[in-house]
Amino acid sequence: MQNTGDNSFVCPHCDNDVNKDDDFCPNCGTIFIDNLYCDNHKVKPAKGVCVICSVPYCKKCGLRVNDHFLCNNHSDYEIYEGMARVFGTLDDVIAQFAKDCLEKDGLHPYIFCRDQPQGGPRFVNSLFAAKGDYLGNIVNEIKVMVPFREVEDAEKILKSVKLIEQP
Repeated sequence: MQNTGDNSFVCPHCDNDVNKDDDFCPNCGTIFIDNLYCDNHKVKPAKGVCVICSVPYCKKCGLRVNDHFLCNNHSDYEIYEGMARVFGTLDDVIAQFAKDCLEKDGLHPYIFCRDQPQGGPRFVNSLFAAKGDYLGNIVNEIKVMVPFREVEDAEKILKSVKLIEQP
């Protein structure tokens, strides 16, 4: 591990700056300490720490998705540049409402959309279908993304304002 100063070093897996005292990389889930075991299988060594829930898991309970370690419960999240999708819509007004709700509680949401409709922002949906498909995701969906460590709090907030359903 390359040392970048007194209090940090560079993660050998993702080249992200990491605090010297961290047991794992918060960006990719790479483990830096020995003798860390799976939360589900206490005798199996952990292969990574889920970047969303910060829990260590073995290779049976977690996997790398786009170079980020995720537990099986979080492996379906759409992730991009250190953020995870917590909400999606085809209506930019609703997306902005979700973002505002998250910001009011101190989170750091980001709105992302691959395709801006002609005529500028407003409703992205059409009379027929969402435009295109990109690796199983709707291309023109407006996505509300948050940093990995804010996913669980963001989902609680969005459930409280009834933007996502309760389980």
